[in-house]
Amino acid sequence: MRARLAAAPGDAGLWQQLGQLCLETGRPAEAAEAFGKAIAAGASPFLLAVPQALALSNAGRVEEAVAVAAAVRAKRPKDFALANLHGVMLKRAGRLQDALPVLEQARKLDPRAASACQNLGNTYDQLGRFAEAVAAYQAGVRLEPKNGNLHRLLGRAQRAGGDPRAALLSFERCVTFEPAGLDGWTDLVGTLLLLGETEKAFAALERARRARPGDAAVDLLQARVCLQLGRREEALAIAERAAAASPGDPVLALLLARIHGDGNLRAANAALRQGVEANPGNLQLATALVENLARSRYDDEAAHIQEGYERACALLAADPGGVQRHAKPLRTVFMRVLDHDRLDATGTLAELAPRWMGDGDIAALHYELGRVETLEDRRQVVAWHRQWGQREERGIAPVTVPALPAIGTGRRLRIGFMSSDLRDHPVSYFAIPLLERFDRDRFEVYCYSFYEREKDAVQAHIERQVTGFRWWPRLPAAQAAERIAEDALDILFELGGTTAMNKLQVMAYRPARIGASWLGYPHSAGLERIDYILVDPYLKPSEPGLLIEQPFEMPETWVTLGNVGFRPVPIEEALPEERRGYLTFGTMNNPYKFTRACLDAWAAVLRAVPGSRFLFVRPEARTRAFVENARAGFAARDVDPDRLEFIGVRGTHLPHYNSIDIALDSLPHVGGTTTCETLWMGVPCVSLVGPGFPERLSYSNLSNAGLGDLAVFSVEDYVQAAAALAQDRARRRALRHGLRDMIRANPLGQADRFVQGFYAQCAEVAR
Repeated sequence: MRARLAAAPGDAGLWQQLGQLCLETGRPAEAAEAFGKAIAAGASPFLLAVPQALALSNAGRVEEAVAVAAAVRAKRPKDFALANLHGVMLKRAGRLQDALPVLEQARKLDPRAASACQNLGNTYDQLGRFAEAVAAYQAGVRLEPKNGNLHRLLGRAQRAGGDPRAALLSFERCVTFEPAGLDGWTDLVGTLLLLGETEKAFAALERARRARPGDAAVDLLQARVCLQLGRREEALAIAERAAAASPGDPVLALLLARIHGDGNLRAANAALRQGVEANPGNLQLATALVENLARSRYDDEAAHIQEGYERACALLAADPGGVQRHAKPLRTVFMRVLDHDRLDATGTLAELAPRWMGDGDIAALHYELGRVETLEDRRQVVAWHRQWGQREERGIAPVTVPALPAIGTGRRLRIGFMSSDLRDHPVSYFAIPLLERFDRDRFEVYCYSFYEREKDAVQAHIERQVTGFRWWPRLPAAQAAERIAEDALDILFELGGTTAMNKLQVMAYRPARIGASWLGYPHSAGLERIDYILVDPYLKPSEPGLLIEQPFEMPETWVTLGNVGFRPVPIEEALPEERRGYLTFGTMNNPYKFTRACLDAWAAVLRAVPGSRFLFVRPEARTRAFVENARAGFAARDVDPDRLEFIGVRGTHLPHYNSIDIALDSLPHVGGTTTCETLWMGVPCVSLVGPGFPERLSYSNLSNAGLGDLAVFSVEDYVQAAAALAQDRARRRALRHGLRDMIRANPLGQADRFVQGFYAQCAEVAR
């Protein structure tokens, strides 16, 4: 084909053939180029509009695809196919609101076209407007009553809209008309499980086996069902038998990785590596391995991060146009090693977040909370959380909570704490005072953990302190909610948000009379069935619209320092500046908080304090990628990269505060646990206060330790405060050995005061 084109470069037909070939073989960028040349050579832009727009969209050039469709539609506004194409391209570009009127117009142009109903339903579904999605799909079903896929889409919208019984009928029709389609059986079985009809779910599996005899995919569906029911060993046995028969099968590799999960990342990575080696072009496997490597802490964590980064770079280079389909794991690793250029190449948050919310992937926003510049950006992040939460809640019916005697009878209040981090983890550092020091005559305290690894000493200690500790590794969210409801809680605090192994969706079942969030996720979680979020006067956002929940407002501080985690690590006598011969700024915050604006501010501080240095203490600091990118980033900001120092550790970082004179907080997403550790080690911290929850954690910590003047409200003041503190050696010396006493004398260090205030507020809210 290329040889023929070289001989006849102006042959529109040949370019069109090449474009079609490239599109069919998964080379969308080349296809788009070929279709463009075909049109330039005289081919009809109307005839090529559909394949050209698809090629551009598949290559990630979504706005160009929209432009192509809009241009041809403008010339033929009565053409159904072109209007339908324009609407679909708008939807693919994430411009869902813009797509709706275009698709409505397409439907009017050809009322007999079921595809218009389907596209309209898909758009409403992504917007979380499930009733309208149901209506659109039902219109399509009336036009094509034997279209199994339309019945399946209708069932999904009905289920998401909170009507699983209606969805069940739609899925039954789907498998009746298309018994060979696995997706229909998957949705049917999943809905039966949702309704608690386990026996019927397994009966449906047997029907699927008869409809697809000898198909290993049905075995894999059975394994997924077992995993969903918490029967992990059974699921693993099925998947391993299938893997032995089909080594390297990509679906099996992904399933095995999911079954092993965070509890056994070594085995999960081994399954993914085998899959990648057998299927080097499979992007889903490649991105899953990148994501797992970024979470892997066994053996050499830095080596895992570096490998994940190199694989992410290769993925971006191999498929730049389609990167938005697998942006989440790539963004995570690019953030961790400060590769902001490649991070930007994955797309903007405004482009990516609607896709994530359409997929129900709220966890993707966890590392994005600091990618905001304007107040409107912050409001939009809240809106995405709310959109996800409303979609989740529409498909979940609250469980029945047992009736309790009136509080006025003098009964004990029942308070629960749910987190997979009730172990040797920062969440426990702050939670333990509440679990140790509650008034047993007035309260009962229950804990719920889904942690998948071995019990540690901290978990064992917590179990001895509380009224009840429920440890349910891998228990499905619906079952967990039912079991929590049996404890008849007045208030349940979730402490984990979307962090690993936690089950935020449990809160959508409303398993306690009142739901609340605290600690683990510095933002509204998104679920409107979570009634409260714990704040204090400093932490509460300055803009009320930046919270979904009602404030559960503590009078002084939202945390206190307990005994676990903040151990008496020795503080060296002399200042680091005196021992090292130069002043050292530094950070131990997570690099996902290191935005371009953050590096700008840090570089400005270093320029304002000649001769000073900056120390990174992070596991990533032992990777070549992090070091190279950090050095390049500061060099681009007129700071000699030789002024940077790196210590790569995890878990043994506290002694290294003895090498830092002043901590510079990340921005706009600031530290929380890290700020508390910094102060505990006698190191003052300068922080920038912003309007949103993730931007005010250090403001609370500093104010409640007696250092509120180090929380400032502009970048200029941030640089000035850091430079002034660098000059004030006397204050730094006093803080170096006086901060622990200051903390103890202030709300941040007065655990009994915090515990009393917390449970008093619980009693007030419960009343």
